[in-house]
Amino acid sequence: MQTSENEPVRPFGRILFASDFSAASHAAFHVALRVCTAFEASLTILHVFEYPKAIASEQRDQILGVGSFKKDALRSLEKLREASRQAGVRCEMTMVSGIPSRTILKALSSNKNDLVVLGTSNPRGFERIVFGSTAEAILREASCPVLTVGPRVTDRAMPNQQRSPVVFATDFHHTTTHAIRYAAAFCKATQSPLHCLHVLPQGLESGSPTQLVPQIMTEALRHVATENKSAVADSIFTIAYGNDVAKTVSEYARQHGAWLIVLGIQRAPILTSHLPDHITYRVIAEAPCSVLTIAFASKSHPIQAATCL
Repeated sequence: MQTSENEPVRPFGRILFASDFSAASHAAFHVALRVCTAFEASLTILHVFEYPKAIASEQRDQILGVGSFKKDALRSLEKLREASRQAGVRCEMTMVSGIPSRTILKALSSNKNDLVVLGTSNPRGFERIVFGSTAEAILREASCPVLTVGPRVTDRAMPNQQRSPVVFATDFHHTTTHAIRYAAAFCKATQSPLHCLHVLPQGLESGSPTQLVPQIMTEALRHVATENKSAVADSIFTIAYGNDVAKTVSEYARQHGAWLIVLGIQRAPILTSHLPDHITYRVIAEAPCSVLTIAFASKSHPIQAATCL
C-alpha cells in the first residue's frame, strides 16, 4: 500500500474478510466482526476456490468431486453471513476461483476496501508458510491496511473488554511512525487504551547507571503521538528490554492483555527490507493477538532507526 505519511486515516467503512474456513480463519472472522461493530462497517466475506491440482484430466468423478467441494464452501459462506447478521453487521459473501493472493488483491482494488482481515496458520514454522505465500503477498501489495490473525490467536485469547489495550510498536523510522494514527483510530473506535512501545537492547537494562536513555525514548514516543495528532486519553509511553524484538513485543502484548498490535512497515522489495519484514512476520507468528500492518512508501534517504522496534 503506497500510503502517504500526510494522508489522513480513512474511515473503515468497507472491510474485506478473506476466509479459507480453517481454524485460523475462524478466529479472524470474530476479529473482523469486532472491527465492523466498532466502526459500523460493512463486511464482505471472500472465499477463493482453488481447483485441486489433481484435476488435469476431465474425468467425470473428479468433476463431480469439485462440485461437491463448491457446495460445501457455499454452505460455509452462508453460515458466516448468517453469523454476521446475528451480530448486527451488514454482510455480503462471494466465492471466486483463482489464485488466492491475486484474487484477494484484485478484490481489494476493485471494491476499494478500507481494510482486509485474514488468518494465517503455522503448522511447521511460520517463515516456511509466509515467505512466498498468500499472506506475504497481501502484506506487501494490499491497497489498504492488513489485519492479520496469527496462529497463536484463539477465540478465547481475544479479549472483548474495553480496557484491553492497542499496542503501537515503533523503531522511530520516519516512514513507519505515522502508523500511530491508525492505532489511535482503533483506540477511539473501541475505547481502548493506547500503549506506545519501543524495544531497547537487553544490555541497556543493567548497563546504564541512570534512567536517561529510557527517559529519552519515552519522550520520543510522546513526541511521535503529538506530532501525528494521535492523542488518546489513556495513553502509556513505555520501553521494554530484549534482544529479540519480535518476542519482546509479543510478550509485552501478552502481559498487558492487548487485543491488537499496530506496526508501520516500509514498502520495499524483499531483498532490501528483509530484516524489517522478518520482524513483522515473527510478530504475527508469535503475538497472542491480531496484528495490523500499514505499509508506507520507502524514501530514497532512509533514516536509520535509533535501536530496535
